[in-house]
Amino acid sequence: MKCDDCDSLGRLIYFTAQEIRNFAERILKPYDLTLEQFHVLKNLSANSGASQRELGTVVNKTPANMTRMLDRLEAKSLILRRDNPDDRRVSLIFLAPGGQSLVDEVFQVLKPFSTAIHQGITEQENRVVRT
Repeated sequence: MKCDDCDSLGRLIYFTAQEIRNFAERILKPYDLTLEQFHVLKNLSANSGASQRELGTVVNKTPANMTRMLDRLEAKSLILRRDNPDDRRVSLIFLAPGGQSLVDEVFQVLKPFSTAIHQGITEQENRVVRT
């Protein structure tokens, strides 16, 4: 049986993304982190003090999903929630010192993987993919 769609670009991108995700999840497992949790921590590393809403927009999570994820990260002492002095209805999210250490450590583990993904891709091809 021949599959007419087996070699389509969309299918290849889907399977490649799935393999990358599976590999990253295996790397993160010893750190007791999911890929989504690491994505939140990584974004907080660059934007500590963001509101929960701002962070949810950046990582593309609904408010309910963001709340659950932040609850888990807070229970692991990786983030801190603080009241916004300008608006008591809003919590500001900060990366705890342990969270920053974890992000730094995981980045060092992921660096060779990230380098390997980019091997053989020209700068022009990289720009095309990113646009």
